Amino acid sequence: MNFLTHLSFSVFHLVLTGAGIFLVVCAVLAFIGWAGPFLVATFYPVYFVTLKPFVWAIQKLFQSRCPQCKGFFKRKMVDYDISDEREVLRTINRVDQGTLFSRTLFEPNQTIEINRQEQVVFVEKTILNHWACKDPLCDHKWTTEEIIDHEGSLT
Repeated sequence: MNFLTHLSFSVFHLVLTGAGIFLVVCAVLAFIGWAGPFLVATFYPVYFVTLKPFVWAIQKLFQSRCPQCKGFFKRKMVDYDISDEREVLRTINRVDQGTLFSRTLFEPNQTIEINRQEQVVFVEKTILNHWACKDPLCDHKWTTEEIIDHEGSLT
């Protein structure tokens, strides 16, 4: 057996050993319940830096299309109408935070946090956006619906 084939077998076994060690570490972490945070801490930053900008760019690219001629960057907003506006009740979670100050010099202050549920009035607006194609040969017009809500009342 010559030197290069021996070296290639050694590298192959080294890679298999490294992959095996990684799988054993992941299995041990999964057994003790740390695999989820370990995998999130390892792979989410890689996804966020490499893949997420491409996903965002492709979504924006396809949002700018005309549905009839399928041309990119052909959409322009002509007008919008508020078609519906109403009050709705929703139950939301609130967190109240505060500080209890100590009465003595060397006793530390205590922070408190109270979680509670509250029914709040929200205003829901249904907006109809009217779009047109920028291409004069297509001249397609279409409408999309958008729902916006905020805390408050109509009066």
